[in-house]
Amino acid sequence: MDSNPSFYYEIQFVVSPHSLGTELLLAQLSQTVCESFEVTALGLNAYIRSEDWSQFHIENLELLSDPNFKVSHSVHSIPMENWNAQWEASFQPIVVGEYTIRAPFHPPTQTPYELIIEPKMSFGTGHHQTTRLMLESILELDVQAQKVLDMGCGTGILAIVAAQRGALHVDAFDIEPWCVENTTENALRNHCGDKVVASCGDIEKTDSNYDLIMANINRNVLLEHLPHYANKLRKGGTLLLSGFFESDVEFLHKVCVQNYLTQVSVAQLDRWICLNYVSS
Repeated sequence: MDSNPSFYYEIQFVVSPHSLGTELLLAQLSQTVCESFEVTALGLNAYIRSEDWSQFHIENLELLSDPNFKVSHSVHSIPMENWNAQWEASFQPIVVGEYTIRAPFHPPTQTPYELIIEPKMSFGTGHHQTTRLMLESILELDVQAQKVLDMGCGTGILAIVAAQRGALHVDAFDIEPWCVENTTENALRNHCGDKVVASCGDIEKTDSNYDLIMANINRNVLLEHLPHYANKLRKGGTLLLSGFFESDVEFLHKVCVQNYLTQVSVAQLDRWICLNYVSS
């Protein structure tokens, strides 16, 4: 897999009727190579890495030929060097539980804890529903003295929270080199660089076993890697999954059960889901 894409494609969909049409389009797009989504007032935006573009066939989306819906779209490219500028222009601090998540240029806060995150070209500031769901789930766990794995670490936000909450060691993996660099920088910025070790690669790059595995990726990658997660999870360990929609839960749950994982809880924000499983 090419680990150095030059840009992202942004597909802006306008959907009518909006609510039902957007939900159906999300379900269909989540089964493609689209990496992330943003619901808008007019429909939704989908994002695809440039090297995956050839695998995306928009003509196969059933909703586009459904006479009950009107769907139009436009395609734009987003150079990676523009990502941070776009983020800085719109990013505001947010509060999740006892944490405030802010950028280095924001003033300190009065909450018990804070995360200082600068994403550069990585995803994960806490604003997206899946990141918030994962953060809330971590805050409900006791990770004291645990060994933790963060798959698809992005900015390192989940790994850093686990370290701040008392994890003994956190391995953070991502297939993008800039995410590894960004995670390392943010871990140092949040005074846990001695606990968080970021590396480039996927689940097959680690031979360790873990008490907690966090994977906020996408449906297709999760389905492929779930057996590996289960194999590297210690008995009684916790697996947190997000990055998908409610329509994907049935498929993921089936694979989890096949790999001796027991569901503990399901959290939802808008159409996005976070699943909590324990190794049995």
